[in-house]
Amino acid sequence: MNRTNNYNLCQFEETDRVRRTDFNEDNAKIDGAVKAVDSRVNGLEASKADKSALAAVDAKISRIVTGTYAGTGGSSGVRRISLPGRPKLVLIRTDYPSTSHHDEAIAITDICLCRCHTYHSLSVDPPTSGYALENNGFTVPADCDQNYENSTQHYLAII
Repeated sequence: MNRTNNYNLCQFEETDRVRRTDFNEDNAKIDGAVKAVDSRVNGLEASKADKSALAAVDAKISRIVTGTYAGTGGSSGVRRISLPGRPKLVLIRTDYPSTSHHDEAIAITDICLCRCHTYHSLSVDPPTSGYALENNGFTVPADCDQNYENSTQHYLAII
């Protein structure tokens, strides 16, 4: 009797005596091999499910983006800052080129604009024209402290 190369299964020749035990042994080998393939397939499916679950969680995790931009002044129009997505919150701190101005920090959300001045004053206002969160960034008005000519603006955005 000959045997197969991969699973060592019986290959009967015309003159071989066929025995039930040979078939039972072969069936056990085939059953084990099929079960091993099933296990690998199930593992791959679980892996795909894990990847899908991780992708769903990753999509919900906020990212922090930081950067700077230069103020261009009132005559330049609304200043648009590009980001890799729609921010939930933007914090901006202004560094003025001279000491004659006070420092200011603001927070922009969809529902309010908060200002904090060096002199410890804090104001919370409804969204102001020109300050806006957009799908791929945010805007500040032309004639505001966050667009003061030659000033450096530092921002932190939560996307």
